[in-house]
Amino acid sequence: ILDGLKSLPNHKLKSNPSEITLITNYLDYIMKGIFHYPDKYIVEWPNTGQETKARKVEGRARQPDFLVSAIHQLEKRGTLFIGEVTSPAEKENVRKNCNDLIRIGVFMKECIDSAIHKGADIKILGFQCIEYTIDFYAMELHAPGLYIMYHIGQASIPTSVKTLSHFVDEIDTFLTV
Repeated sequence: ILDGLKSLPNHKLKSNPSEITLITNYLDYIMKGIFHYPDKYIVEWPNTGQETKARKVEGRARQPDFLVSAIHQLEKRGTLFIGEVTSPAEKENVRKNCNDLIRIGVFMKECIDSAIHKGADIKILGFQCIEYTIDFYAMELHAPGLYIMYHIGQASIPTSVKTLSHFVDEIDTFLTV
């Protein structure tokens, strides 16, 4: 909450933020506050670098916008949580948003397969943020070849200091995740 006070404007801005601005000013402090424990888990936004933006011009990146990786013996060992972000300007782009949800499912399946290959039996979490709304998902392997992805919940992220109280009302969704 304190980080929100530092990074959010007092009133919602009239202009729509870009995807990078949405990530850095509205999402990053929330996700790091919940998931970033430097000795256990690391939060990354791999598609925010300049080199990945150059590749995205040709097509969608081959990695999700958001990752939480487990740390074991000072090395990243596997991804536990992934996410895709859509700016407010793209919220009506149904094709892009559907493709992002499919990509989330594919990334989640690949993470489960990688974990199984390493001898772990895990459940993977994912999210899709469209504009200022986040939908959370989980995926697990129920039987060989049977992956089940299900919706956990939905929450809104604050757009200004004035809307932080609404975020507090929805904190249960984040705690469930």
